Amino acid sequence: MRHFAGFIATLTVSTGLANTNALQRTEAVQSGLYRCHQAAQVMVKSIAPDQSSIVIQFKGKDYLLFAIDTDTGALRYQDPRSGITWIKIPLKSMLLDSRLGRQLANDCIL
Repeated sequence: MRHFAGFIATLTVSTGLANTNALQRTEAVQSGLYRCHQAAQVMVKSIAPDQSSIVIQFKGKDYLLFAIDTDTGALRYQDPRSGITWIKIPLKSMLLDSRLGRQLANDCIL
């Protein structure tokens, strides 16, 4: 888990998310098929009207993810049971397994 925390800290610094301008550019998650690096795909199937939760599909399985507050301006949704985490930053999104501390899909673009 420590390695994963370091990855997020590095992501925050390298993308400049601490910058106020970056915070303002992060837009809400949109539903649809996200195409990712190495032919991975993530489908955002539905989004709660208040943006408090989303349903995604990855490798044929649905996950209900709940919004998690962040200090960086990134949008973060997580399924507390599986540890599946969807993070959206201004230019891309990524799917992580927070329990194993690894990326499942990166550079995801709608």
